[in-house]
Amino acid sequence: MTLFQKFDESVTNELIESLKNLGERNLGDTKGAIDAIFYTLLAGLIRRANSDMSTSMLVNQIKKIHNRDLKEFNLKEDFSSTKKLTEFVDIGERNMSQIFPSFRSQLLNLVTTHSGTSKQETAKYSSFVNALMISFLAEKLEEGTSKEDLMNFLKEHRDPLFERAPEAFVEKMIPALGMHDLRSMKMQFAKKKEEREMEANSNETAEAEAETEVVNSYEYEEESNGMSKKTLLIAGVVVLVGLLGYLLYDSREELFGSDTQNESSVIEMEEDSLAVQDSLALLAEELPQGDAGWLALKELIDGGQLNVDNEVKIQSLSFNEGEIELADVNNSIIDSLVSQFKSNPRFQIQIKGGDSNGNSQIGIKRAFHLKKLIQDKGVNAIKIDAISDPEKLDYLKLRLVSK
Repeated sequence: MTLFQKFDESVTNELIESLKNLGERNLGDTKGAIDAIFYTLLAGLIRRANSDMSTSMLVNQIKKIHNRDLKEFNLKEDFSSTKKLTEFVDIGERNMSQIFPSFRSQLLNLVTTHSGTSKQETAKYSSFVNALMISFLAEKLEEGTSKEDLMNFLKEHRDPLFERAPEAFVEKMIPALGMHDLRSMKMQFAKKKEEREMEANSNETAEAEAETEVVNSYEYEEESNGMSKKTLLIAGVVVLVGLLGYLLYDSREELFGSDTQNESSVIEMEEDSLAVQDSLALLAEELPQGDAGWLALKELIDGGQLNVDNEVKIQSLSFNEGEIELADVNNSIIDSLVSQFKSNPRFQIQIKGGDSNGNSQIGIKRAFHLKKLIQDKGVNAIKIDAISDPEKLDYLKLRLVSK
């Protein structure tokens, strides 16, 4: 079942009336606003699905939110309860920045202009649709859908989206949300689970057949050529002994002088080792001292095990209260991260920004500020995910996604 079908099945006329009753002002086209929000958020999911790293993060976020907040909801029954519906909307509000980190303000302006609904009502509808989308995708994952198959599933909605969404809205959505590339984006489809299994089985069969052929060929040759090989081996040993004797005699002076050469080589190796140690020591002095988070991140890079909740607090990447730019934009941790990106093509991180006063907009801007500093030093933006964090902190968190 596609997301379009699940959306149409869930968003009934009765549910729309229940959503309207949660607020005091019901201006404009409520159904049109909810549809427009669905199209916009679906477009964002399709874009995320075209990146392996972004999809991995999406899968982790959906599982975490669903297990923590939505697991006990029954979408077919609980929407009839005003209390449950309000709770569902609140969950969507809290987690909007996790799934769609930079959509909120643009989405509200776009939909209110398109449908004539108030910003307050539009915010409520967008929170509802966000929670609904998380529930839909969590259900797919619980059915055993892999990350690769989820990527394909979302990408398959791209063409139907442009066919179903009103053209007038699409023309507004593309420039307002920076989706100029969505219509022409080349979709990279991952192999389906069945294809991956068939390919793995085919490779195993081919390897087994090749190994059998080698063994059979070897046994046949051993049996048919055993005597001739022994004769050749004896002759070869005689020739080799004579050749070695000649070489030893001819090179006796060079061999007697090898002690001096070996001593020189040992000295050079020791000097190289000392130079490497000096370089490492110098690098360690340049890094901010006492930042336990940075030391923990280096341990993860050097060999720690990764999991969904594995993140570190980098207190030296700090901000003055209310500011969105780092207090020290020349922090040496930034250069160290850039070096990791450039030396390791698999290196990917997630930046989480918070605010001591709980302002999520400041938090997301802080995360994007560090992302831009790293991008400006030549790192591909697709390797960095920037999101807001609910914890009230004036410094950043980093999570190692892959290494």
